[in-house]
Amino acid sequence: MFSLDGVIDLHVHAGPDVLGRIGDDVDIATGCRDAGMAGMAVKAHLESTSSRAYHTNKAVPGFRYIGGICLNYPVGGINPAAVDACLRLGGRVVWMPSGHARFHAEVTGALGNWGYSDMDIYNPADAAGISVLDAEGELTPAAREVVALVRDHDALLATSHLSPEEILALASHCQQQQVKLIVTHIRWTPKYDLELARRAVELGAVIEIACSTVGGYTNRFPIDEVVATISEFTPQNLVLASDAGGVRHPRPHEALRVLAANLWERGVGEAALSTMLKDNPARLIAG
Repeated sequence: MFSLDGVIDLHVHAGPDVLGRIGDDVDIATGCRDAGMAGMAVKAHLESTSSRAYHTNKAVPGFRYIGGICLNYPVGGINPAAVDACLRLGGRVVWMPSGHARFHAEVTGALGNWGYSDMDIYNPADAAGISVLDAEGELTPAAREVVALVRDHDALLATSHLSPEEILALASHCQQQQVKLIVTHIRWTPKYDLELARRAVELGAVIEIACSTVGGYTNRFPIDEVVATISEFTPQNLVLASDAGGVRHPRPHEALRVLAANLWERGVGEAALSTMLKDNPARLIAG
């Protein structure tokens, strides 16, 4: 059976938060550490987690809490100043908009809402949603500046809830700028299909397979299709992450344990699991 020793989860949610969470930073970090994991990157939809990382790392020795920022309206959207502050405070991951992305509203039917009463965030009046593309379909100057900041700090950029068109435009620019890019939770929506993943990998991106889309959680990505995807894309181009921490999901270490066990039983070997759960995450957040 595959061990979680040394695993780094690049997509975790934790409290304090206005959205429903299963535990706070220290609770979840402690659980992951005690399960043998080496670290986790925490995505908050409303704020930078760099300062939270500082305090959690003092409270939970022997474990690495990795901070970052998600570019929703509360941090000013595609805001290079907020990104600069986060990265200078030690943040390692910059997520593009999630609930306030224009594409998020197309998927869920509403900006700032995930379809649950405790999963709703404030929208400014007349908000149209955030995009990284201008009217001509080109990356905006602010988006390009964010990419430059991520490059200068050797950090990781994540697509979050952008549209497929935005993802590919971003991937092309990141390839030119030699910026590490991960496509967040493939199969989160039918438009996040494997053709999108193929095109993104051709542009140098890494693909995240998240527990939140697999099997009994939402079954958007049946486990046998996950196995086939690993075979096609090869582990070097993939990361397994939990996207857990919400009240409707297991704790992150449990989500990853179950996913790894199911993949192991279907023939995905220890070397492949180690690449997707340990080696690739460590490489992506190194810097």
